[in-house]
Amino acid sequence: MNILVIGAGVFGVTAALELARRGHDVRLVDPGPLPHPEASSTDISKIVRLDYGAEAHWTELAELARRRWLEWNQEFGEILFHEVGMACLTSQAMVPGGFEYDSFELLTDRGWQLRRLDVDAIAAELPAFRSQHYVEGYVNPFSGWTPSRRVVELLLERACEAGVGVESSCRSVELLSRDDRVVGMLDDRGREHAADLVLVAAGAWTPALVPELQGRLTCIGQPVVHLRVEDADSFRPPQFPVWTSDIGTTGWYGFPATEGGIVKIGNHGPGRLLRATDSKLLQPAEVEHCREFLKTCLPAISEAPIVEERLCLYCDTFDHAFWIDHHPDRAGLFVAAGGSGHGFKFAPVLGEIIADVVERRSNPWAARFAWRDPGDPLFESCRRLS
Repeated sequence: MNILVIGAGVFGVTAALELARRGHDVRLVDPGPLPHPEASSTDISKIVRLDYGAEAHWTELAELARRRWLEWNQEFGEILFHEVGMACLTSQAMVPGGFEYDSFELLTDRGWQLRRLDVDAIAAELPAFRSQHYVEGYVNPFSGWTPSRRVVELLLERACEAGVGVESSCRSVELLSRDDRVVGMLDDRGREHAADLVLVAAGAWTPALVPELQGRLTCIGQPVVHLRVEDADSFRPPQFPVWTSDIGTTGWYGFPATEGGIVKIGNHGPGRLLRATDSKLLQPAEVEHCREFLKTCLPAISEAPIVEERLCLYCDTFDHAFWIDHHPDRAGLFVAAGGSGHGFKFAPVLGEIIADVVERRSNPWAARFAWRDPGDPLFESCRRLS
């Protein structure tokens, strides 16, 4: 089958690679440059975690993805999953129904050996965090981070090696239809790209190409800053792993310092409703919100210079589960999008899921990501966490 994949973020490149390996004739187009600087998957790091509250479905899929990340470390010959652990901290006692409590209980029941923290352990083991502010939490030593931009670069290389035709200066303008069937795409230079199947994996730009998904897929900008810190060794594992801070209520999370002394801080909160073409710069109030958090919780770096800032473009679904399915009313059209701020950790399994659904094969995860309407009882809600 001749397949045109629109969008070379993590959904698009993993789909293109897997479909090419299965013998399909695949072309991958993107406005570029690649990795696209505004794609949600393009950054220095993303969290890889097992922690999903009480939601066993997501936890099980994350366990599979973690195994695949470890395999990728061997397959690619470099560390793509840095298993440095994740500290989930709370300023109040963990209680049933809370993200941290439910994650700890479910993962413990599934055999993962987590380490619970009290106020004294947090002060002793995680000294960068303000003493006495956090009263409880746990460390999951099986979580960590991945250099997301580098991962996309490597996947693009593998896709080219597998025979995928990659065009990195091709902006999609509209889908082309004939007799109620999508038959290709028109680009911004007036060229028509014919295909048996058009797979739209354009992230936050997806609703512009598939307007009937507006309201089901929404572009939300979430603030991210990169700080340059002094004494970077104090902000590296084990005393400074990946971390979350009252993530269910405040949305704050962060990463250990890079080799160059950069600490990434992000907020997974309400965010800012955007169009994908809007400015991605932070507003002064968003920067100040970050500074206030740091003054309260990480005072040693509260005045550290910001060397990069951006709004990470989430493509949110209404229930925060991915959107991977054939269009029910437009033959020849397939959508793979809706990362909802937590998709990148599933990179090692996304291609297989997408390709199975494209080929209409059975896949144990596919039903959760099918075409759907708000209120459909099949679909439970999903917590969001970057």
